[in-house]
Amino acid sequence: MAKVSKVLGLHLSPNQKGTSKVLLDKFAQGVIEAGSEYSMLSISNYSNLSGCVECGSCSKTGQCQISDDMEVFYQAFDENNKIVVASSLFFYDVPAQGKAVIDRSQAYWSRRYLLGQNQKGKEGAKGFLLAVGATKGKDLFTPVSLSVKYFFDALAFPKTFGTLFFKSLEGPSDISDEQFLQARAAGFEFGSFF
Repeated sequence: MAKVSKVLGLHLSPNQKGTSKVLLDKFAQGVIEAGSEYSMLSISNYSNLSGCVECGSCSKTGQCQISDDMEVFYQAFDENNKIVVASSLFFYDVPAQGKAVIDRSQAYWSRRYLLGQNQKGKEGAKGFLLAVGATKGKDLFTPVSLSVKYFFDALAFPKTFGTLFFKSLEGPSDISDEQFLQARAAGFEFGSFF
């Protein structure tokens, strides 16, 4: 029996009806058409989500000691072998709520680099970054790419990952038919291989 990829759509922007969510939904359509399982978590659905408080406990145990909605995210990270991070950019990076999810992944980094766990990672692990900016600066996607690179590394995903970037999109009405097709095609390709 062929193995099926389990893809997590990780929406890190607070606007459920915003540009990045609309494009993530189109990406997901491609993933599903390719035959992969798909689930989605959006930070906008979780109000009890703290940022990292730098207590240091995860460096000793590999577990975050804060008990909140991050437990849902940890479970999803463990259950999926592919993750597409989707976000609109605030000051060239993911919004604060989304950055909290990335920062709280320090527990995975501690397990891997301080405690020597999870060195091999998951079979078929693969990441993708779908990012949207309203401006058109030359380096618009550099900071978010670095944040996501080291987030994936903490999860023992490859540091190299697929990307799809869109500039100059203020809202969903600015998305062209061609951009919708690009998102769907990228999702299909991402979901096609275990």
